[in-house]
Amino acid sequence: MRISDCGLMRALLSSNPQSEIRIPQSPKKGPLRTKAFGAALCFLALLCLCAPHSFSRQRVVGDDTPRQPNRLLGIRLSPEVSSWLEEVERKLAKEIYAEFAELDPADAGGDYTLGTSYLTSAGVGVVRVDESFRGRGERLTEAVIGHELLHLRLRARGYPLFLFAPEVKTMRGPAEDVEQPNVNDLVSLIEHRIFLPEMRRTGFDKLIDLTNYLDSARRLRGRRDGQSEVLNYARAALEWENPALLEELTKIYRANGWTRSLADGRRLADLIASSRVATPGEVTPLFLRCMSILYRADFRVEFDKQFSLSHIHPQMLIHARRPARPRRR
Repeated sequence: MRISDCGLMRALLSSNPQSEIRIPQSPKKGPLRTKAFGAALCFLALLCLCAPHSFSRQRVVGDDTPRQPNRLLGIRLSPEVSSWLEEVERKLAKEIYAEFAELDPADAGGDYTLGTSYLTSAGVGVVRVDESFRGRGERLTEAVIGHELLHLRLRARGYPLFLFAPEVKTMRGPAEDVEQPNVNDLVSLIEHRIFLPEMRRTGFDKLIDLTNYLDSARRLRGRRDGQSEVLNYARAALEWENPALLEELTKIYRANGWTRSLADGRRLADLIASSRVATPGEVTPLFLRCMSILYRADFRVEFDKQFSLSHIHPQMLIHARRPARPRRR
């Protein structure tokens, strides 16, 4: 859904998500309701009501004695990825839970979600990898695990997540139901830029191919574009690192008539690429600038005082800025 240039106000009736590695596809109908964020190769954190069962083999968190090589899902982790795991577990004071799972609906027509991560309401970090990765090679599976651990590390370091406030509504319903996936994707783009040096140093950025969005974009010709097309172009510009394929996607956008999404996607990518976020406090100003591009409207945020994981990281509630009333003379 694109909120018109005339401002968010006409679209508004009044004024924890899940992180995941996801191959972009056409949006699905139906509400998505989230109360807290997590992370993933493009993802944020769904707040679980209870902690998952612990592993049969427990790791001692915070113990200074020499450790055996770390393993998750039977994969032996490299020293650098092990250090990410150990930092998250140390900061959360809880062991990470990991599992293979079917991450896409039965009618999805393919494996689009490669991995996902989040914190439960008990503060347990969860990493889930799609079932399709069983037997696909340790290095590729470690790349998905590592990506999710980097999102969880940002949570453990106090980096914020964002949720539309309940009073923000669109003509299709509450923004937290119909627009929250766009916010989750935007936060993922920002976080991917933050930990890009780690992805490049390990070579993980070269292992997962997300460029089959080209086929999805071709199939969507004739459909009206919106925020998801802006985000998908920005993701391609930031993460594909293949000028020829990006030019091909540019031609598809022009052929589809998505000139506005093309322009906004470029602006969004340029803004995120030029950012130098090094602390949790630097995320919110960048996020708000990105939201102004994505929705062509202004927003403000405030701390969610009822967020149950605020002792680990903040959750920010998104509000629409109301235009100032003219003074009476």
